[in-house]
Amino acid sequence: MNKKAKVIHFCVMGVGWLLFAWQIVYFLLHLGDLPDECGIHFTPNGEFDVHASKYYGFYPHIITLIMLVIDLIFSVIVGREKLKLGLKVTERRKMMIISSIVITLDIMFVGAALFFSFWVYAVSNQYPTIMDIPPTYIIRIISLLLIAAIIFQLAANSKYKLRTEADENISDKEKKKRRIRFLLTGSTGNSDSGVSHRLSRAASWIIVVVLTAIILFILERLPAGDIADEHHGKAWFENLGGYYDKWLVFLPFIVSVPIMLICEAVSVKANKKGNKPLVSLCDRIKLTLAVFSGWCLILLGSEAAVDLVTVIVFAVFIAVCVIRFVIERKSFSKQGSD
Repeated sequence: MNKKAKVIHFCVMGVGWLLFAWQIVYFLLHLGDLPDECGIHFTPNGEFDVHASKYYGFYPHIITLIMLVIDLIFSVIVGREKLKLGLKVTERRKMMIISSIVITLDIMFVGAALFFSFWVYAVSNQYPTIMDIPPTYIIRIISLLLIAAIIFQLAANSKYKLRTEADENISDKEKKKRRIRFLLTGSTGNSDSGVSHRLSRAASWIIVVVLTAIILFILERLPAGDIADEHHGKAWFENLGGYYDKWLVFLPFIVSVPIMLICEAVSVKANKKGNKPLVSLCDRIKLTLAVFSGWCLILLGSEAAVDLVTVIVFAVFIAVCVIRFVIERKSFSKQGSD
């Protein structure tokens, strides 16, 4: 990154760490005045829906710290180009794109830290109403920022991409083929399991580990609202309409993780044999399983139903993975025969 980008980066990160420090100090100043059992979680309408030990009030601090550390790690990896992004642009434009990625991540994580600061204020003062409007706008702004950043990255990479003479002289028919290939596979070139392989592999297992830790942390408070402790050791499952053993909350990972491990083993063997399409298929299935099973885990941990839309979207993603594999395998086989 250039000097201006570094200044902005450190300023934004500094705001995030100041918010974290404020959270700790503010909560500790109010900890002694809180009852042993107090409101710690909220409905979207700004009302307490979970009452538990006041020490659960440290939950937003832990999440904020984890996010800031992740931001720090990502900024080092991306900013110092420890991760090869495969940007085929001029050096100046590459610095612009890298800087924008780092600063976007900074703003997103600081926005999340601000969200949890409202959470800390609400728990410290037992004033859940504040979680109604301001945090909602924060989440919307972060979402819009992410979408805008993705569009900017794609546009910048396309505009400043280094083009060879062969690229400039391709026929209209070949351009159409590349557009179709991009829509179906996400790439206009050949299958490449290098950077995408490492990214999807790391992201898949990070999702599993982080979400497992979070659900283990909140498992004790399930079922929510069970003040009389009538269903100790059980949780409410909306899809089944009853209380069942808490360990069933982890059912999405219990099913998906063994499949992910099989994909991992197949991917390693395929990589040794140079079978890039199969490596990519395994990576995509692992990532898809991690994302959707993680989402189902969050729903079950929130005692919400896993709806039909989630199942349909998951099926569509798996179908896309298979279609991309078939297309890439044909292309890979054709190149081998040539």
